[in-house]
Amino acid sequence: MVVSTYRKLFPLLFILQLFWFEPNYAQGVSEKITLLSRYNNPNLPKLNGYQIWNDLTGYYDSITKKEYIIAGSTDSIYFFDISDPSKIVLCDVQDGTAKNVVNRDYECYSHYVYCVSDNGGRGSLQVFDLQYLPDSVHKVYDSDSLSYNTHSIFIEAKSKRLYLCVNRLKAGGVAAMDILTLENPERPLWIGRLKVPTFGDGVPVFRNVHEAYVRNDTAYCSIEYRGLWIFDLRDLNNQRLVSTISDYPENGYNHSSNLDATGKYVMFTDEVPGGLSVKIFDIHDIYNPKLVSMFKSNNGATAHNAYWIGSFAYVSYYHDGVYIFDLSDKTKPVVAGYYHTSTWPPTSYEGYKGCWGLYPYLPSGLLAASDMGEGIFLFKVDPILTGVKKEDYAEKPFAIYPNPFGSNIHIDYKTYKNEALEIKIYNVKGEMILHKSLSEATFEAETSILDNGMYFVILQAGNKQWIQKLIKQ
Repeated sequence: MVVSTYRKLFPLLFILQLFWFEPNYAQGVSEKITLLSRYNNPNLPKLNGYQIWNDLTGYYDSITKKEYIIAGSTDSIYFFDISDPSKIVLCDVQDGTAKNVVNRDYECYSHYVYCVSDNGGRGSLQVFDLQYLPDSVHKVYDSDSLSYNTHSIFIEAKSKRLYLCVNRLKAGGVAAMDILTLENPERPLWIGRLKVPTFGDGVPVFRNVHEAYVRNDTAYCSIEYRGLWIFDLRDLNNQRLVSTISDYPENGYNHSSNLDATGKYVMFTDEVPGGLSVKIFDIHDIYNPKLVSMFKSNNGATAHNAYWIGSFAYVSYYHDGVYIFDLSDKTKPVVAGYYHTSTWPPTSYEGYKGCWGLYPYLPSGLLAASDMGEGIFLFKVDPILTGVKKEDYAEKPFAIYPNPFGSNIHIDYKTYKNEALEIKIYNVKGEMILHKSLSEATFEAETSILDNGMYFVILQAGNKQWIQKLIKQ
């Protein structure tokens, strides 16, 4: 709006402003996000003369305490060692079944990674054993019987379920979402399919679940132009539609969603048309979701994937790169940090270029990102945005130590008269692993059964709530 005014009233000043602000969109310009290392090979096969990379995920080996990145190119799957953040070391490359692929997707479970592909030739579901890294990875499963082409996947470790979204079948046809069990991680088995609601004449209300986020077997399904649909899938023989969010401002192609640690707020992105805001809805009353706020990086930019980390949103923002928003006040999200991975100027928001994916769950607090043309990035995020920092005991009613923690965690807290106190601890998938009412001035939990990694602790005192990120090493 200000630039538009300058354009009308001060042509020369407007030109100078464009020149002055141009560096803020150049590759490498950042705020509170520092580049540590980068990997790219411009000689790899490209689609449309540009795209080399698509999505990525992270893996933490709790035995060796090493961190890794798994990333997809148009033709292969790459495994990187990032134990030394100053350099991204290639460990292994595995052929994807399909070649010239626009989209690959990955999810880790135990010491395995599950891989699918879409928008390419014949694909399959591939499973790789990661326990031999950094030497190599071992393929333990590769079959197109359950997945011929699949757009995206999600694993809920608690129920050992793998969800396949837009699952194209070898025999023909497409399942909106298929569900597999990982009771045997090396031999996934089909256990069910989402029962899509139908109109009165029996025609399905929708065809595809573009992506799904699942917590406690409740699936938050992005249904393309029909919005976000929430299903109770605890009993696959008795599936239940819980709620829908379809009539909202700037609605478009509902792409993906994520919950906060409490499970009382959901955030989602709309990918088409470009330039739509990220939305937050209050789902305390899940049968009556209410819009809380909408936010974006720059006008015209398109958000791809958004992740809720503590009180921050981490967003892969295509042309605009990596953006972090402070959600301390959910009604007024503000930009807290950014890094422009792409070389494309802000005047060229057409098409899909730039930052595709993020992985913000590494125990070290490092942030990994993939740029479709520029490669794999590893960042250090300002501690104020990671949540892993020493807390001022005077500012909160509790102190948690040590952080990072080992076999035990201690909580000292101040009491509130006539208010019940309770503690909840969640893993990065939002699965609650501990819930306990507090009655003593201190609390100690034995955590040896927990895997190393990132957790969130929530202390609830009446209508007051505090959230802190924890790391187990």
